[in-house]
Amino acid sequence: MAAKKTRAQATTTPAVPPTSSKTSLRRYFGEKPETEIKSKMAATEKSPAHSAPSSPAPSENSLEGNDLKTLLSQLPSKLDLELMFSKMERSFGDKLQSLHKEVSQIGHRVQTLEEEGEASSLHLTNIQSLQQTHNEAILFLQRKLEDLDNRGRRNNLRIRGFPETQEGETEDIILLLTGLFNKILGRPLDTVIKFDRAHRALRPRALPQDKPRDIICKIHHFPLKEAILQKARRLREIKHDEHKVLIFQDLAQSTLIARRALRPITAALSDMNIRYRWAYPFALVVTQQGTTFSISTPAEVQAFQQALKLPKAAVEDWTGLTLGQTSHTFRRNTWQRTPKKRRRRIPSSNEQTTSPRCATSRPA
Repeated sequence: MAAKKTRAQATTTPAVPPTSSKTSLRRYFGEKPETEIKSKMAATEKSPAHSAPSSPAPSENSLEGNDLKTLLSQLPSKLDLELMFSKMERSFGDKLQSLHKEVSQIGHRVQTLEEEGEASSLHLTNIQSLQQTHNEAILFLQRKLEDLDNRGRRNNLRIRGFPETQEGETEDIILLLTGLFNKILGRPLDTVIKFDRAHRALRPRALPQDKPRDIICKIHHFPLKEAILQKARRLREIKHDEHKVLIFQDLAQSTLIARRALRPITAALSDMNIRYRWAYPFALVVTQQGTTFSISTPAEVQAFQQALKLPKAAVEDWTGLTLGQTSHTFRRNTWQRTPKKRRRRIPSSNEQTTSPRCATSRPA
């Protein structure tokens, strides 16, 4: 029976309700659990009326609530935050103002440099245009001087192939040329030909193993000189005293340089069986189907090749001057100031309290 009573008592003991999450969180806010309040109420009901009141001992929840209130009281208030933000705004404002001042100075310097660069570019363009004009004038003067030089040599002939005499011996060049020219013209060898002068090329005497210097002579009568030159061109080979002789028109050095530069063009014309001739002032002339094409300056070479459908060939600039269009100058955009953006200002605490926008009205 005793065992049955103990089992019954054990079964009648009420189960302790499980603690919920709400009771575990409420203790951080200083609120007491309901179970604790009920237990205290039950204790007061059971205690006799004549019992003396006893002072309650400080609980752990009350201590934690006091600490939380202390931490909350130490947090910065709204006024403190406004003061901190106002200081930050003043600091950032000063820095942005100094930065804006530096950027403005840099912009002014960049604008000055761009203006100076634009002025220099314009000045350079003017110099290039002036240089182009000077080059054209120099080329015109060169052609005039070359023409005068060739006109002074129009009665001259250059004979190549006669060996030179030994040093110390004298040679009668006029007698030698008289027999040569009369032989070319088919006249008696003792026919008189009037020479203004005749001499070797004005350079040091050649060594025996080197080529002999050319003979340059000036014939007094121009028609006679032209007849000798035409006859010599028709002959395939000219020999005198068992020596092969070549006869050329005496030309200015600048003309020889220009003809040498145009060798690719003359070679292409010969390959295509196109007849050409040299003109004075200097020019390479071709006539086809009543149309005349000519080259007198390096700038005309490309158009000459295209007109006659010649293969492209590199031709050197024999004038020593670069004649062409001036290079295009590129202009940059000038410095432009960007408009200053208005910064949004944070109102102060007084403005927030007095401003109607910041005032909040809550329903009662």
